[in-house]
Amino acid sequence: MKLRGDETDEAEARREEVVRVAAQRLIRDLLPKRADAAPTFDLDLSGARTNRLDLSGRVIGRLLMQRAQLLHRTDFSGTEFRGRVYFTGAEPRGPVTFASAVFRERAGFDGMRSANEVDFTHAEFRRGATVDRAEFAGATALRQ
Repeated sequence: MKLRGDETDEAEARREEVVRVAAQRLIRDLLPKRADAAPTFDLDLSGARTNRLDLSGRVIGRLLMQRAQLLHRTDFSGTEFRGRVYFTGAEPRGPVTFASAVFRERAGFDGMRSANEVDFTHAEFRRGATVDRAEFAGATALRQ
């Protein structure tokens, strides 16, 4: 019998990581690029644990990332969000960039807590954004 904390748990964690990265790659590959005329897809990644998520330059409909854990670097630079976006209670554990992203509908970052860099440089919020109870303890860029 194996107990928690042994090599079985480590092997399971490695398998989980491989599946997570493959799923993220599949999502990225299925989302249209900004220049493409394609259907818009909604994503619900609430409670997800992502690792180096890169959806830069893609088009996303509604995005739910409530209570998500964003490990390492997360990149939404140049992403066009066509629906509402919710990062409510999200926990970035690495830098997050929304540089040059376009938010066509309201974006909510309420309760998001990050000790790392959050970059909104040149981001467009066409219907506004909320950041109630959000904590950005790292460098935060809001330049236009």
